Parts: sequence; structure tokens; C-alpha cells
Amino acid sequence: MTGVIVGRFQVPELHLGHIHLITTALKECDDVAILLGVSNVIDHRNPYSLMTRVNMIKKIFPQTVISSIQDKSSDKEWCEYLDTYLEYFKDPVLYHSRDSFKEVYTGKYPLREVKEIEGYSGTKLREQLKTDT
Repeated sequence: MTGVIVGRFQVPELHLGHIHLITTALKECDDVAILLGVSNVIDHRNPYSLMTRVNMIKKIFPQTVISSIQDKSSDKEWCEYLDTYLEYFKDPVLYHSRDSFKEVYTGKYPLREVKEIEGYSGTKLREQLKTDT
């Protein structure tokens, strides 16, 4: 089974919630792939480049496979694109936590929710960084 984590990870460093999510997938799966969402726009929601985020994750989790997944014009199109991508993985299971893609995912692969560690939020961290500058 391959645990697949889809996320943006648009933070200066992984927080405990991210670490818990990735560690859980590593414990439960034969392989783990992380698909980093890539936007066409650099803004306060997407301040970090793909390579910055890959390096940040690889520093702590070198055993993961990391790739990118491009934003699409609609949730339906994105789900179809994701499912096509997932066909290349062995028995993929999509790992997620709160504030994830689960509300929009209409694809065919199973979801596995990992209980969040309360108090950790990339969104809140980005908002804090935005007000500090």
C-alpha cells in the first residue's frame, strides 16, 4: 500500500501536525508519496517555491517520494487529474488531516483521516507571518 499525502505545506518549516501526518503514513504504509500542490500564483497563501518545500520535507523525511500536483480550474478537473496520477502507485490511500482536500475530493481512491494535533495550523502560521512583515 502507498500512502499518498496531498498538501501545499506552505510554511517555513514543518510543524508537529505535518510531522504527525507524515509519520503516521510512514508507519502504516509500504511507501509514502507526498504530492505538493502548486499554484500559478505566488501570494500570501503560496509564498514558497516547490523546491523550497521539497527541501524542507526531505530534510526530515528523506525516504519519501515527493512530486508536484498542479492546481486546476475546477475541483472536478483536479480530482480527475489526481486520480490519473494515482494510477501509478501501488494500492494508493490518500492520507489527510483537517483543512485538507477531503471536502472536494470526488475520486475513486480511499481516504484515511489522521487525527490532528490541536493548535497547529499552516494557515494560522501564514497569517501570522503576513502580519509580522
